[in-house]
Amino acid sequence: MKNRPPLYGISRLLSIAAPTLLSATLLSADIPPASAQSPGSLLIWPVSPVIEGDQPAAALWLENPGKTPITLQVRVYAWAQQNGENVYAAQQDILGTPPILSIAPGERQLIRLTRLVPPPGVPEKPYRVIVDQIPTADTPAATGAAVTFRMRYSLPLFSYAEKSAEMNKNAPALAWRQVSESGGRFIEIRNASGSHARLSNVAFSSSGKRSQVAEGLFGYVLPGATMRWPLPDGVDARGELMATLNGKAMARIERLPQ
Repeated sequence: MKNRPPLYGISRLLSIAAPTLLSATLLSADIPPASAQSPGSLLIWPVSPVIEGDQPAAALWLENPGKTPITLQVRVYAWAQQNGENVYAAQQDILGTPPILSIAPGERQLIRLTRLVPPPGVPEKPYRVIVDQIPTADTPAATGAAVTFRMRYSLPLFSYAEKSAEMNKNAPALAWRQVSESGGRFIEIRNASGSHARLSNVAFSSSGKRSQVAEGLFGYVLPGATMRWPLPDGVDARGELMATLNGKAMARIERLPQ
């Protein structure tokens, strides 16, 4: 196949992609987690679909690079962040069609993500597209396993307002602080802007020394939300917090007053 957009291939659920890509992510506990041991694989593109304000839908392509057919279920959830955690809920704004599909080896399938309501009244509204592999009678099981494992893929989807294009080009307004709780250290990052922040290559910089928090994708902070992550052991949380924001150049994140 020629002239194809960049692909996102995942052969294991917990694989971490390059900084410009999205890693597969588990949902909250109300949706059963998939195993990282599934032998299946899937190519997905684009990795961050968007529905522009003047468009009714977005296209999502799924391709089966394997040697056996795969059956998939596609669902779209509302995405919010509360108390420093991701929260997912059923919604009726966006419909993914077809919701269930089978893809033969070497074939690809178009998923249409259609907005059923007018563009949002805020600059952007976040969702998560969840693609689950449905086990079938001929799905190979993991070696030595008594049950069949399945894959789960989670991608961000943003629905934009009609006149939010310029705002979405601006850098998010972020601020951070360190929190100690239950004997652990955490970093909280607040987003006071109207557009999301995708953080990658996060590190502290002090006196010319760099203390890495995470290489590659770190996480998202949605508009008006605050997210919390544990600080790895050995990270020196002094100095300035630096991160790549939305795939662009490294930027400094302001520190909140203590």
